[in-house]
Amino acid sequence: MSALEQWLLEVLLANGVNMLRAEAEIKAKVIALLVLMQKDIVALLANAVEMSDAGKQAKAAVLRESNALIAKYYGQAQLQMDLRAVAEVEALGVKKALTSVIGRAAPGEISAAVRMGIGIPTEGYLKKLASDILIQGSPAKNWWLRQQQDTQFKVANQIRIGAAQGETNAQIIKRIVGEEVKVKPAPAAPTAKGPAVPEIVPGHPGVLPLARKNAAAVVQTSMTTVAAAARRATLELNRDITNGIMQVSTLDSHTSLTCIAYSGAQWDWDYRPINGNKLEYNGGVPRHWNCRSAEVAIMKTLREMGIDMDDPDPGQRASAAGPLSAKTTFADFLKVMGPAYQDETLGKGRAELFRAGKLTPAQLVDMSGRPLSLEKLREAYAN
Repeated sequence: MSALEQWLLEVLLANGVNMLRAEAEIKAKVIALLVLMQKDIVALLANAVEMSDAGKQAKAAVLRESNALIAKYYGQAQLQMDLRAVAEVEALGVKKALTSVIGRAAPGEISAAVRMGIGIPTEGYLKKLASDILIQGSPAKNWWLRQQQDTQFKVANQIRIGAAQGETNAQIIKRIVGEEVKVKPAPAAPTAKGPAVPEIVPGHPGVLPLARKNAAAVVQTSMTTVAAAARRATLELNRDITNGIMQVSTLDSHTSLTCIAYSGAQWDWDYRPINGNKLEYNGGVPRHWNCRSAEVAIMKTLREMGIDMDDPDPGQRASAAGPLSAKTTFADFLKVMGPAYQDETLGKGRAELFRAGKLTPAQLVDMSGRPLSLEKLREAYAN
């Protein structure tokens, strides 16, 4: 990577961290709504006649009310995701990143960068992009509808099974909300088979905890897809300073084989493989559910941009934080950025655990401890 690409990667990684924090805020709102949905469904069953004794009409009434509650809460959950704002924030962040990279490379020529007219797609284009984008082959609204219908079917099925087996409503509620694995203490005295050991009582996942997990995946993949499309559109709009696009994969034990294969792959702005890459673009990132890969521009040289200066030496320190590789993981990035940035991004307590090696990469990606609103991001990037 050239020094300009290293710098751009650094800034876009920082932008990506902020987007993770915005994603965490939206996930928290969605999960909170589905927790309320669970409480309402539990209350519905707790106050209903025993399903095992109920007549056909009484059961049908409970199922109708359960379906209505699920539809209401999924409708509210979908409204928490403003994908147009995601597209706008990402585009603004990319523009600011490109401007800062050129300004850092040629401090006395920042006016030249301004004259180049580094820009972002129009508001109308970004709005259309957010509304038309396909999330793993389907519009975002279809994924929410599928999850709503799946949850309605599974809740109704558990009610019917419980009623048919003569279970109480309390037992049916356990079917729906799930049960944790329990460990019973070992008896004080040894048994005939040897020393006493604790007894593990298996739990079961339940319908609604799984629904919350699936909803979080829809939030993540939807935001990642729209942000990636907005980044791509903004970088391509600025062809006078970029030559194409490259995939940057997070390389750790959670990375898919697909993204390992695509790590470092490059394409021109006709999305044809270049620079030794043989893989077709195939729509770019995200390449699967919960994909953590990103894309960065292949930068032109300063002279190709019209700035009469040599490019910085890639061997020099790329910034105060040091040079970055295209294989930089999220944990690597935080280490390079230093304690102050770690405290700001993770919060002091989590940052201390990170520095002590007590947080895993998967836990680092979960930014639920430091949420950030899209509105605050928009303000930060617009200034």
